[in-house]
Amino acid sequence: HRRRHSFPTRRSSDLDLAQPRTRMHSKDFANTVYVVKILSCAIIMVLLALIFDKDKDTNFFLWGSLTAFFTLQYDLKQKINFNQVTGNFIGSVVGIIIWIAMSKASFLHLYYINLEYLFLVIGITLTTIICVSCKASQFTGIALSSFLIVTVYDVGHHTIDGALLRIAYCLIGCLVAFLIEKISLAILSKTSHLT
Repeated sequence: HRRRHSFPTRRSSDLDLAQPRTRMHSKDFANTVYVVKILSCAIIMVLLALIFDKDKDTNFFLWGSLTAFFTLQYDLKQKINFNQVTGNFIGSVVGIIIWIAMSKASFLHLYYINLEYLFLVIGITLTTIICVSCKASQFTGIALSSFLIVTVYDVGHHTIDGALLRIAYCLIGCLVAFLIEKISLAILSKTSHLT
């Protein structure tokens, strides 16, 4: 009889155990990249807020950061999410229109609170119809949130400046997120070439 040499081989059960570890490592990597992107956006938004909103009276950090955080993608293979910008824009524009209508309605002074709700319901309906008509119902919730924040905030403060600034801040937040996504993709593609 010839003696056979036994070489250590992997059993199929060993391969099954190795597989989840690989997935877990890639998930840990994706989690780490996402955390770094969120922190990068937060740091950039803080720096911009310190430059443009030192007194913290326009909520630049709040609006810009929220937009940036919603725009960033967790999945490294997914494209940047511009639904946040579109939703914010639609909601803010409808909010401005409703705010102007409310400020121009002279009879509002007698029935201010009750008619405010009527205008809010009209604005909610308009925002929803615009989103559905554009075949983009996926950002209806974002648009409605934007509409309510702009309208309720500006009605309470009796100024339209907040609505206009909010649109600008959302665009800045989106640009920051876009830059962070581009930079992270560039770094990831360079590191994948090195391995």
